[in-house]
Amino acid sequence: MSAFAQHYWLHRLLHLYAQGEGCYPLQMGLSDNCWLTLTLQNEPLHATPSDVVLRRKLMSELIASREEERTQLADWLACHMLPTAEPMHQIIASVSLAFNHLWQDLGLSSRQELRELMTDCFPQLVEMNSKNMRWKKFFYRQRCLQTEGELICRSPSCDACCERQLCFETH
Repeated sequence: MSAFAQHYWLHRLLHLYAQGEGCYPLQMGLSDNCWLTLTLQNEPLHATPSDVVLRRKLMSELIASREEERTQLADWLACHMLPTAEPMHQIIASVSLAFNHLWQDLGLSSRQELRELMTDCFPQLVEMNSKNMRWKKFFYRQRCLQTEGELICRSPSCDACCERQLCFETH
């Protein structure tokens, strides 16, 4: 996949952030240096309404209280990310701590659009998610399977889980 595709997604998310869409923390959850680099490489952001700033501050506080979890998720995502998609793993990890489906929290128009982003930036994860599990659930399920002694998932098998239909895309 070309670096153009990853740049497109970074630009798209930055545009959604600038429009007040989604459920992002301040600076999209990026460090000061990373944020400065990102904003210098893209078009200037317009003034943000105060209610959006307040929502972002609240998300930042939530993320601060779950920093270890966010860092672990970002590190795990980085292992599966194309190098040219930097810093997408940080953004996805930060937004994954919000409350809705990942595509909604990113401000994307559909779950299909999120799948396209994931295909362009994290193709290995798309391959691993062959049953089309909801992305946040997939992330945590994978981490659960890799972490001995830390059971995050409610069921040892997705097939036996009472929430199966909530996790997977059904057509």
